[in-house]
Amino acid sequence: MTPDDPSVLIWDPIRDLDWVYDRERELLAAEGVALVVPDTERASIEQLQRADVLIVSGPFPSELFAHLTRCAGVICYSVGMDAVDAAAAAAASIPVTNVAGYCTDEVSDHAMALLLAIQRRLIPFARKAESGEWKVYSGPDFFGIRRLRGQTVGIVGLGRIGSQVAVKCAAFGMTVLAHDPYLESSPLDFVRLCGLDDLLGRSEVVVLCSALTDSSRRLLDAARIATLRPGAVIVNVARGALIDEAALLEALAAGRIGAAGLDVRAQEPPPDDDPLRELPNVVLTQHMAATSQEARDDLHVFAARRAIELLERAGRAPARRGA
Repeated sequence: MTPDDPSVLIWDPIRDLDWVYDRERELLAAEGVALVVPDTERASIEQLQRADVLIVSGPFPSELFAHLTRCAGVICYSVGMDAVDAAAAAAASIPVTNVAGYCTDEVSDHAMALLLAIQRRLIPFARKAESGEWKVYSGPDFFGIRRLRGQTVGIVGLGRIGSQVAVKCAAFGMTVLAHDPYLESSPLDFVRLCGLDDLLGRSEVVVLCSALTDSSRRLLDAARIATLRPGAVIVNVARGALIDEAALLEALAAGRIGAAGLDVRAQEPPPDDDPLRELPNVVLTQHMAATSQEARDDLHVFAARRAIELLERAGRAPARRGA
């Protein structure tokens, strides 16, 4: 590698996990591209100025776009892209992309796991089994178990993950509706696209798979939650800020909403006095839906490939610089 080789900079290396970037380094080096992982928690201004591609894991301050003087693009090290200010990036004429597809199976599987845990009342029965309690054949949990077949599920966001949730719900015999403002027609012949209000009024289960944007923040606010069918189930595997959690808490506590399965929260981690944690009709996980051994491997590979794509589009890939 030489100083003239294009470089990919990790803005905020992951340090609180057993995480290394050896795979990205290997794949990029094979293409003549250097990977720069700063020694500190954040890259320096000087490193930002030299970066051809930037990879960010957490929030990137919008004022730092002024220092990306040669950047061909920013990659969000995730599926979600809300860590980067899209308006600031557009003003700086810097494209922003993500690592789409690396965890499609995992997140859609997790959505189904949350839904099944709720409908089969898995958590309360598992806890009773752990304590040796076996006489459980009475009470609201036992008689509240639902069959998925025949229920209507509404999926908000019919991208890669939402489409896989649709396929898996259909395999369980559910009727599938979807809302996606970016689609004019459904990519799946068994999924009917409809307006959001129509979907909320007709669905027994609502699964959130949409991106978090300025227009989708608090998409499920108090008014929309009030339009849900009595006893409806909400599953969120996208971003916590899609839901007004205070309104959700009130609806769950009052019994207007049957249950919620949440892998993501508006504040992560939630506060120690998190009231949702105390409700028996809520299943919570720790923003882990994207996780698997296979997804971790794919994240490394897909991120490197996306960096190469950005460099090629900008005409900076080594193979093209001399062309």
